[in-house]
Amino acid sequence: MTVTPLDKDAVRAAAEAAINDRIAKVDAIAEAQQKVVEAEADDAKARAAADAAIKEAQAAKRASAKSVQKAKDAVTAALRGALNGGWTAHQLREMGLTVPTSIIASPKPASSGSSQKKRPVRIGVASTSTPEDKPGAGESTDESTPPNTDAAPNTATPSVPQEFADAGQGAQ
Repeated sequence: MTVTPLDKDAVRAAAEAAINDRIAKVDAIAEAQQKVVEAEADDAKARAAADAAIKEAQAAKRASAKSVQKAKDAVTAALRGALNGGWTAHQLREMGLTVPTSIIASPKPASSGSSQKKRPVRIGVASTSTPEDKPGAGESTDESTPPNTDAAPNTATPSVPQEFADAGQGAQ
């Protein structure tokens, strides 16, 4: 049997080739995973930019709607001023102006948005005093209404607006 000497360089080259192939596969995985990280970062930036653009667009829509409402309120106020100043809806329409019937039917002034807030109706505890406790009880200030001559006191519970009227607060 003849023995062939080992070529150490050839063995090393074969081992390095096998290892280099495996290292290349690990390098490919690392590069692919890095691309995923970069893509996710880009996606997050794009989503943030899109969200900001949506918020900006919504703010622009709100501002535009507020501007339209302000213009409509100005028209309503001008029409009410003309109607209160002696013009009739028919005359204004003959001039080519649009006069909605809602403005004619409703004597309310145009709403001015948040600058004029209505005061909330305050509902408090009804007065516990009886009509006899009030000064001038039994006397009628209206000459056409005769005083109450019933022997039994009125036991019916008055409506809430009547309670406020009796208490001197008036219904709102």
